[in-house]
Amino acid sequence: MDDPNKEIIETALGSFWLTHYPERGTFRIWWPSKARVGELVKEVIQGRAYWDPKTYGWYVPPSHRDEVYVALQELSTSGL
Repeated sequence: MDDPNKEIIETALGSFWLTHYPERGTFRIWWPSKARVGELVKEVIQGRAYWDPKTYGWYVPPSHRDEVYVALQELSTSGL
């Protein structure tokens, strides 16, 4: 990707996308509707992110940013 604030994480169950907002200290997570990877990501972000129906994405606040980011990165290397 050309935008340094965007990245794709690929897993065996599909891909999901992150958009980082450094000025806010947050990031957004998105995956295609009904994608199998969604359930995997939801397990990681449960109670640590909030849904925004206007942008159809999950947002991780600064208080959970680092721990959630590391856990999401691990999904790409865990073989799941």
